[in-house]
Amino acid sequence: MRPTEPFRKEHEELLAHIDHIGLAARELPGLDPAERRQVIDRVLGFLSGTLLPHAKAEEDVLYPEWARLVGFADAALPMVHDHEAIVARVERLERTEMDDVDTLQELLYALQALIGVHFRKEEDIQLPVFDAAPPEVTARVLERMGALAGHAHEH
Repeated sequence: MRPTEPFRKEHEELLAHIDHIGLAARELPGLDPAERRQVIDRVLGFLSGTLLPHAKAEEDVLYPEWARLVGFADAALPMVHDHEAIVARVERLERTEMDDVDTLQELLYALQALIGVHFRKEEDIQLPVFDAAPPEVTARVLERMGALAGHAHEH
């Protein structure tokens, strides 16, 4: 088992929710504004309550350690830019009127794509570095990530 398996498993669980964002986008046109509000509130609850704390923990723990391991202080800047793009769309989603179905769908599809690509970059580029790092480094990072994001990683 790879040392980063707990992180990869968490990504799988999060990606199931990300897939639901696309499903929500598809169903919006057939819903009345009150039903749309419920769907958008559910999506925003996941994004604000789960995904964004995960992203903050990555910025505080995972990215600095990854940059140290690869020997380039600014190595994680592209990942932080992804987070900024995600946050901008979440904020715009919060402000969008429920009768603006086109914009709601655009934002939901954009979030689904951005987050999916972002996770793929972490798994393909960053996590292999942690798999090759001394086990105690990876264990420490996963433990701190879990504490910051409000959930425990199994080791």
